[in-house]
Amino acid sequence: MDDEPLIRHALGTILSTDERILLVNSLNNGKDALEFCEKNEIDVVIMDLQMPVMDGVTATEHIKKLPHSPAVLAITAFSADDYLVPVLLAGASGYLVKDSEPDEIVDAVISVHQGTAAISPSVSNDLIGAVKQAYNPVSQREHLAKELALTARELEILDLLAKGLNNPEISRKLGVAETTIKTHMAKIFVKLDVRDRVQVLVEAARIGLINLNR
Repeated sequence: MDDEPLIRHALGTILSTDERILLVNSLNNGKDALEFCEKNEIDVVIMDLQMPVMDGVTATEHIKKLPHSPAVLAITAFSADDYLVPVLLAGASGYLVKDSEPDEIVDAVISVHQGTAAISPSVSNDLIGAVKQAYNPVSQREHLAKELALTARELEILDLLAKGLNNPEISRKLGVAETTIKTHMAKIFVKLDVRDRVQVLVEAARIGLINLNR
């Protein structure tokens, strides 16, 4: 969904090169996107963030409240701006900049459809900083952890995730198998009621489990 016809055409051309992807519609504002999602079952919405009538953050929030809602991949002209944290909190599973390579866009669509986060490399370095600016985590970490039934190891993994480490790096840091880290991450997803690593980071920072200021 994009208010610029040229961008919509370019994205459609890129997506049509992969036989796994079927483009079903192209709309120019968030309100039309929401109405289309209400009436049709689709898998992924590519959502521009700056649109008339209804912006992409608001549209994403409404779309994610729908029964059997599609995954949302946000796309913007800026690598880091005020939309980053809000659209992730609204439920987006990915965030790309419009100058991403065609292969990156296709891979991102496939990733969010499969329940995996997709973030532009130029954005990922800004994510933790954006979360830090958006929230001032509370100091009730132990109480929250107990309430959510998070184990000490899961909290340890959250801390390393907040420092920007990926699964292989976390496994090396803790001296355990990467499959063990993946198992812990899956449990964290369930306990925080999120679907991917990006949402884990945002939600953990929001409720105060991650202390990004230390």
